[in-house]
Amino acid sequence: MGGRKKPSISQLEKRLSRGERGKSRKVKEKKFEMRYDASGELTKASMDQIINEVKKMPYITPYQVATKFGFKISRAKSVLRELEARGVIKAVDKNRRVPIYVAA
Repeated sequence: MGGRKKPSISQLEKRLSRGERGKSRKVKEKKFEMRYDASGELTKASMDQIINEVKKMPYITPYQVATKFGFKISRAKSVLRELEARGVIKAVDKNRRVPIYVAA
């Protein structure tokens, strides 16, 4: 019974203006679009994009790559292993849990 009362017109206007202002404030982050081929591997263009971004980082962990490019940590680990095999990055500390890489 009771419940909330209806907001007045001025309250509705304030709420709408705050919502629009909040949307305009948000700066859209540069989101990377990763593409996969039929076998589930990353395409060459996606790998080139990852290589360009990884070279800018002071150090690289699977978590950083996974959050930046939007895929799972297991996929990030395999991508980093592949980049290490190509010679793009090198392992600084490679233990069982978190391997740490730097750009070669």
